[in-house]
Amino acid sequence: MRGSQPPSSGTARGTSRRLLVVGMARSGVAAAKLAVSQGHRVVCTDRRPDAPVVPGTEAAYGPHRLEDFLAADTIIVSPGVPAALSELRAAVAAGVEVVGELAWAAEQLTCPILAVSGTNGKSTTTHLLAQLCENAGLRTFEGGNIGRPLSEAVGGEWDVAVVEVSSYQMELPGRFRPRAAAILNLTPDHLERHGTMEAYGAHK
Repeated sequence: MRGSQPPSSGTARGTSRRLLVVGMARSGVAAAKLAVSQGHRVVCTDRRPDAPVVPGTEAAYGPHRLEDFLAADTIIVSPGVPAALSELRAAVAAGVEVVGELAWAAEQLTCPILAVSGTNGKSTTTHLLAQLCENAGLRTFEGGNIGRPLSEAVGGEWDVAVVEVSSYQMELPGRFRPRAAAILNLTPDHLERHGTMEAYGAHK
């Protein structure tokens, strides 16, 4: 079953595929723009009727349509959308590939990724690490959960990508395997979404 398995290289490159982007905040918009630029057929869904519309995509805004989830080759999920969403669970059960935006973008990068996670201090640490890389003469992309979605790094000429990673992004981690990573600390947070401290820690 493809289910929650990570995307194959064909997901982002090569043959045009039907992609569904769920959640049209910053990460979803970036993923949709990238997918359109790669020639994929893209449907975007968001429960907000006034969510941003990305040119070249089909906008299915308002109540989610289960048929959009089941018809997709791959579903790209924004971090603000919980993996427990019933339509996502139905898609996984039907064998549809489901992956988070961070993991989908990371699969397409050729440069090393340095990841920073933790409950507190990760934005400051990510920015400091990016500055250190830049001062060392490396072409550095700084983003992830801070500033720019990782989808914006795809296609750029980078020596390294320094990314802040949230527990939300790690609900659907795919093949996200950074060259190096740091977890700064772990204290109770986001339990309204993750349910327990154990689940929160596991995602971190």
